[in-house]
Amino acid sequence: MGLDLSASSRTAEKRLWIAFIVSSVIVIVEFTGGFFGQSLALISDSGHVLTDVLAVGVGILTLRLGRKRHTARRTFGYHRAEIFAALINGSTLIAVAFLIIYEAYLRLQQPPTVQGPLVLTIASIGLLGNLSIAGLLSQSGGTNLNVRGVFLHTVGDALSSVAVIVSSLIVILTGYQGIDPLAAAIIGVLVMLSAYRLVRDSTNILLEATPRQMDLETVAKTISGVEGVKGVHDLHVWTITSGLYALSGHVTVGADTISDGSKIVGKIASRLKDSFGIEHVTLQVEKETLENIQEHESSTI
Repeated sequence: MGLDLSASSRTAEKRLWIAFIVSSVIVIVEFTGGFFGQSLALISDSGHVLTDVLAVGVGILTLRLGRKRHTARRTFGYHRAEIFAALINGSTLIAVAFLIIYEAYLRLQQPPTVQGPLVLTIASIGLLGNLSIAGLLSQSGGTNLNVRGVFLHTVGDALSSVAVIVSSLIVILTGYQGIDPLAAAIIGVLVMLSAYRLVRDSTNILLEATPRQMDLETVAKTISGVEGVKGVHDLHVWTITSGLYALSGHVTVGADTISDGSKIVGKIASRLKDSFGIEHVTLQVEKETLENIQEHESSTI
């Protein structure tokens, strides 16, 4: 089940490529400026923007791999490549965040002389770059999940750029050098939180956990609410990749023919798609007495 290849999807990919290029330039400029300006906060901000670059890369990868057809060996296609990439990126960023926080601690002991004007200039350029990306991506109106995710990342980057600007102004106006490592530590925590969520979500998907926004009991009740369904058991819901959900289970029905059972399954699939966005549904139809159904459900759901 591939991603939409409509004109809007291709427009989304074009915007992601623009965001990728601009964000990559910001990373290079901020890291270079932070290195020569002795500003750990600016270096940390470049690390925060790096999370955007990785997120955009994953988004582009998702769109590209979604175009590849599934094969007899890879029946779900290449969608899980996005999840593996996200797990690797998140794990790497957690390590980077720890290094930033540790370096901030060391610099608090003996703060270096930060080049306030240089840092202020570079951080302002970074802020303008992030705002331009956010403006570009906001035009998608949230219709594409990848674009929306990158947009939210960019807003966070803009806020961290503001933190660097404020810290550089404090250095210029007061001469207090300790504000720079403090700002770096705050940004390091933000990077760690973003990376943790990335690792948590990707790990849950690889473990085929029930999606966080879905309650299995509620899904079962929704299925049971379809006319003709007597019960449901052995129910599983999992995520193939971000935004693509699958479900399998056994349903007991009050149908006497295969045709009637198929109609009930069709109604269930339609209800699941409308209520939860589950598009890949596989159900085994069974027929048994209601007493046996209830006894079986109490031990399996």
